Amino acid sequence: MLFGDTFYSILKNRKMNLAELAERSEIESDVLEGALEGEADLTDAQVERIAEELAVPAIALFSKSSLPLSNVPDFRRKVPSQTLFDSSIIKAIGFVEKISLSLASLGLDLSSSDALERYSGPINKQAAKKLAKKWRGRWGISDEEQLEWKSSGEVYSSLREYIESLGVFVLHYSFGSDVVAGLYAKVDGGPHTILINTTSSSKARKLFTLAHEFCHVLLRADGVSNPSVLKNKIEVFCNQFAAFLIAPDRLVSKALARYGYSVSIDNDTIRLLARNLGISQQACILRLVDTDRLQRSDYVRWMSQFSGVIPDGDRQDPGGGGGGGDPIKNKRTQFGSSFLSKLRSAQKSGLLDAIEIYRLAGIKPKYQRELLGG
Repeated sequence: MLFGDTFYSILKNRKMNLAELAERSEIESDVLEGALEGEADLTDAQVERIAEELAVPAIALFSKSSLPLSNVPDFRRKVPSQTLFDSSIIKAIGFVEKISLSLASLGLDLSSSDALERYSGPINKQAAKKLAKKWRGRWGISDEEQLEWKSSGEVYSSLREYIESLGVFVLHYSFGSDVVAGLYAKVDGGPHTILINTTSSSKARKLFTLAHEFCHVLLRADGVSNPSVLKNKIEVFCNQFAAFLIAPDRLVSKALARYGYSVSIDNDTIRLLARNLGISQQACILRLVDTDRLQRSDYVRWMSQFSGVIPDGDRQDPGGGGGGGDPIKNKRTQFGSSFLSKLRSAQKSGLLDAIEIYRLAGIKPKYQRELLGG
């Protein structure tokens, strides 16, 4: 069995060697090497496992034409660069590639709004604050609205709706672990796409991740991120932007005055203030540090009580916040309005049928009428 030249370019793009691929796909190295040299055949199941680990269609392994894959750096590193990712991250990147390349091949208009201009200014705290002020004004949310909502879900929905109105895809995806919080990628002729990791992530944490990844969009800095892991200036800048966007200084002051909280690292105080601001607990205490109401050492002491880099209260919503209930509502939340709108256009134009939509997005035909109309 001989794979096409594309196989080796895919392997190179994923930063993987044959031994690593063999281990991940649970195929003995000599069996894989023998098959590549034409001395043996792989089973259909083995081919499917290889394709799954590389996050590409199985047919691509036999192709002789190039596959336009993305080059996604790891912004958790001191020097962001492409590296060998965990399987869960490769599969997430492959999901974005599949959607982007499939829709682009149909000739759909995947352009973003002219208002989504690239930011190329200085990368420092004052610039992040200025940029966030500009985009909060465009977003149109008022401090009073945010304080009245007392809900990270409301704030998240509002920000997501605005970002999607600019032509950006915002998709939810379960990575199966919290190694990354999200990623931003623009693949070939596809749309700007933000992928939010739903694993061990409350609505408030998703909100911060969305704001962080939106800054990546503005910078046109493709990559995977974890806002709790800061090792380079881009991630620091994106965190600063996110904090100023969803909780500007004046909003923090208004909340403290309205609710009369005494500033401390007491868990109840942080929890209640964060809830009333509609932000994560980690973002809340960092804003208190940033506005000189607490010291950096206070933040370190508060974080020391948790076993990982994500505070316990930011891992899930009160009461569990499970994904049960209405499957239509869940699908709308998973895929967002931008992506569903493009699927609707493709369906109405006869570019995609029910089975093709299912293969692309996993939306069963029985749900497509209500989600897409027609």
